[in-house]
Amino acid sequence: MSSKPVVALALAEPLCRMMFASDDLDRLRAATTVNGPPKTAAIEDVLPLLTDAVVAITGWGSPVFDAELLKHAPKLRLVAYSAGSIKGVATDEMYDRGVQITTAAAGNAAPVAETTVAMMVVMLKRIPWLLEARGSKHLNRQIGPIRELRDLAVGIIGASRVGREVIRLLKSYPRLTIRVYDPYLSAADAREMGVERATLEHTCGCDVVSVHAPQIPQTLHMLNAKTLALLPDHAVLINTSRGSLIDEAALVAEVRRRPLYVYLDVTDPEPPDQDSPLRGEKNIVITPHVAGAMNQARRDMGRIAIDETLAFLRGESLQHAVTREMLATQA
Repeated sequence: MSSKPVVALALAEPLCRMMFASDDLDRLRAATTVNGPPKTAAIEDVLPLLTDAVVAITGWGSPVFDAELLKHAPKLRLVAYSAGSIKGVATDEMYDRGVQITTAAAGNAAPVAETTVAMMVVMLKRIPWLLEARGSKHLNRQIGPIRELRDLAVGIIGASRVGREVIRLLKSYPRLTIRVYDPYLSAADAREMGVERATLEHTCGCDVVSVHAPQIPQTLHMLNAKTLALLPDHAVLINTSRGSLIDEAALVAEVRRRPLYVYLDVTDPEPPDQDSPLRGEKNIVITPHVAGAMNQARRDMGRIAIDETLAFLRGESLQHAVTREMLATQA
């Protein structure tokens, strides 16, 4: 019998092919005995892999690690989640049992942030409307002001992993004032990032407002009729976090009332209903939740999960651990 620790790949085999590069799997197999992946992530396929597993590497579609599942995993000490939000996997029973959990959300933050900043440029430059109006002699009257990402105020709602990566990328653009609303952002962290701490209301007064807060009860419809009314005319509003953070009825009403330009990669529900008024508004651009890891960046997320697994088995500190206390304020 092998003396190597057992690691269960507790996510469906097709997803494993998307998430893990062959050289990363080779590193994992050199150091551990790997069970799985199963053909599907159904609980009946996953449970047999967990009997001797010290670590379970999970991902989208993996079962919830509740008390019933944990009965079948007596040796489990770590769940390494190869995706973003762990709320579909993590439970109090895990923490009660002393099972640690780590997330690969940092690997997803980069592509979301890159898409966000790219869309700031696109929306300020009015590219979607320029495409529609090509050949017209009256562009400015039709599409509004064309601007660049400089000499503007940018508001960031949520100093999350993505929010912080957006801020880092914005540092390469000249003469931006960056205001951040996040009740958990300390003055010291704000100084280190070179941003202004601001209220939600003050943040909504920026030329560009980008939403990166988690979906928790306190953030439901945080952008509503009152806060949306604070956006200046010709402001750009971007949401690449969760659709429920914006009151979509209030957003449509505000866009119909005055010139605002909106990019939504997320909606509530997803996709929008066929008769959703969002679909008919020319100043609202919608994409189908593609800002995050779709191809290459998924391998980055898989690599993080394997790196965390190997570090844990070497007795090293986890770089992306999620504690019980952190769950309440994370996506």
